[in-house]
Amino acid sequence: MLMHMKFVIGENAPEHKVTPSGLLRATLEKGAQATPIQDALSLANTAGHIKDLRLKYYNRTVPAQMSTSDNCDVDLVQAYDEVTIDTTSIVKFGLHFDDATIARYCDEASATVQIGSAPTPFMQEHLAGLMAAMNGFVGKIDQTLLGQVVWGTNAVTGNNSSVTVNFNDDNTVNLFNEGWTKVLSDYAVNEGMGKPIVIGSGLVNSAMIQAANGAMTQYAQLNNNAAAGNIEWYHDLYAASSWGSNQFGVFQPGTFGLVELDRYRGFRAKKLGTSTFWNMAVPLNLPGADGMLGMLNIDFQLKEIDCPQETTVGYEETTLGAGYSLIMSKRFALWQVPSDAYQATDRLTGNNGSLRYTATNS
Repeated sequence: MLMHMKFVIGENAPEHKVTPSGLLRATLEKGAQATPIQDALSLANTAGHIKDLRLKYYNRTVPAQMSTSDNCDVDLVQAYDEVTIDTTSIVKFGLHFDDATIARYCDEASATVQIGSAPTPFMQEHLAGLMAAMNGFVGKIDQTLLGQVVWGTNAVTGNNSSVTVNFNDDNTVNLFNEGWTKVLSDYAVNEGMGKPIVIGSGLVNSAMIQAANGAMTQYAQLNNNAAAGNIEWYHDLYAASSWGSNQFGVFQPGTFGLVELDRYRGFRAKKLGTSTFWNMAVPLNLPGADGMLGMLNIDFQLKEIDCPQETTVGYEETTLGAGYSLIMSKRFALWQVPSDAYQATDRLTGNNGSLRYTATNS
């Protein structure tokens, strides 16, 4: 008879911690699909039918195209450019719950619990296994999104290379070309609207901690105050391995988003054979001050196993006992503003709303 360790530890139970996944959280909260157009980047409707999704856009004009003559000539015939949106990635994870094993646990392991919009009750042990699997599932989605980021051209430098920003360690120094003043100035030169969305880890996270705590004297009283209330911060501990140590991204709201293909909706959400299929959102708490991860829609399949069967788990043959297999999956991709959204003669040519930086502290 085993008691679950999570009941002893509480909020610091290792199996329930979800590593801060800032880019994924930002796409759910501030991405294009968070605009008033509901499900703007969804490739399946509520009836379960898959649709093609294309966006059209104009290139804005530039002053050089304007005429200084008073005549009736036509100077431009506008034509739309188009971009097709599709999903390119999948993250999947399958779990098996053996009834014979659950029978050895305390009574609450087999107690039923309703999870969100799931059409079938779960055992408590199924829920425990699901939540223990979410860190890897969410982390893999976030890592994939980080690897798909296409950096835009910074109008200040004329390229998309990382720009070094120093967060000065001398609290008597307040230079305009350092710290958050530099970031916000660049944001203005790149014609960013709304609060910049900053995603990263390392030194930039330390700068944000000081910005949020005025009693810290090293930097918070001067330049760092520029961040207070002017930046949307998303901590992402996977960013360093994808982008580089102490690198961070600055994004304009709505210029990126999560493309989703939720398969088990509408007529596809049903019981078929020995499996039940459905799609539901799973809310997840992130540790520390990162708060709640936005509602992430996930496809689920709960498969009944009524007789032991041989299968491959990893690279090894194993026997699955009678019980249930729970398979969760997510089809998705990162969407960004096309790199040709501005014409070649525009001062913002190559800009897609994302800027790359590297933080230093000297």
